Amino acid sequence: MRGASFDRTLSLIAAKVRQHLPRYEVVGCNWGDAFGARLNAHGCSIPGYSSGAAAGAVEAAAMARWTLLSEDPLLELRVTDLAAPLGPPQGPVVWQLLADAAEAPAALALLSTWGLAAPWPAFIGALVADPTWAGTIRLLGGTRAQLSAPVSRAVVAAFLGWLRRAGEPGITGAQRDELVLALQAALGGAALGVRDWFLGKLTDFALPRRTALNDRTGAALGDILRYQARGEVLRNFIGDQAARSGANVILAHSLGGIAAVDWLASGARQIEALVTVGSQAPYFYEIDALASRPFGAGLPEFFPRRWLNFYDPRDFLSYAGRELFPGIARDVVVDNGQPFPESHGAYWRNDAEVWPEIDRFLP
Repeated sequence: MRGASFDRTLSLIAAKVRQHLPRYEVVGCNWGDAFGARLNAHGCSIPGYSSGAAAGAVEAAAMARWTLLSEDPLLELRVTDLAAPLGPPQGPVVWQLLADAAEAPAALALLSTWGLAAPWPAFIGALVADPTWAGTIRLLGGTRAQLSAPVSRAVVAAFLGWLRRAGEPGITGAQRDELVLALQAALGGAALGVRDWFLGKLTDFALPRRTALNDRTGAALGDILRYQARGEVLRNFIGDQAARSGANVILAHSLGGIAAVDWLASGARQIEALVTVGSQAPYFYEIDALASRPFGAGLPEFFPRRWLNFYDPRDFLSYAGRELFPGIARDVVVDNGQPFPESHGAYWRNDAEVWPEIDRFLP
């Protein structure tokens, strides 16, 4: 958090404190401007940063598609917008072809070279017996040529999931794509000029956003990396600010929580309570990356006995501390109602969960 953003956030926090904790006064500690990571060469290390036209955007979108399909193989089929063809619907036809794909020669030949042909017929049989798959594919619009590719990807994604669950060694991305093409031929083949609707949507979404995502998430990640290399400077900065203000409570967000824990664990302080929000301190401790305490050492006796730690499961930069620091850290799970990265900065406006809990926690 930098400059005007810090000032706006501090004003918001001060207003919330006046509303919920009028017995306290807020003093800011703007370590971001003094210490935070910067792209000192204007982002030249990030492909496509300056123009926003990220290198390999189509490749990145294709990888994103397979990431989504690994979680839900039917996702693309559920959202792809295909008009009904002239004549009979082709979903039932493709579904029958899929049942026959258990013995598709091209697919079996490929799988044989990888030592994976034996389970293929049983896998296809189980998939064809699944009512969810049947209901999804039978109702699809579009022509056979339009359906063959997304259905093939769905089947291959499901097969890759089966391999993972069975503990089988996986296949490469190139092999995966070969299998898709072989299965696609069995399901009706590809037609020239068929637009990849889903990939286009992913590319349209990702292409203008790489610069924005690096600006929004890169600052937090960059600060964490810089802290690992130059953390003492930030810890001393926090200590100086606390001493000058006479603070007895620290309210820290994200990396500020790591630095606050490290500072409090490195010597006796005047601080009576710690409140961390969206912090990675517990995770750093678990992976033995916390500067002040090796994993297993616990916290020293002089560490404040009162530590309130907020995390949102949708905030991928927030972690739980109660089990790692029993008797000291108390976790509060909140729902900021936002996806990441917005979830990481939304705690301060969570009047229903965050501020009432802080009010109850502090004397």
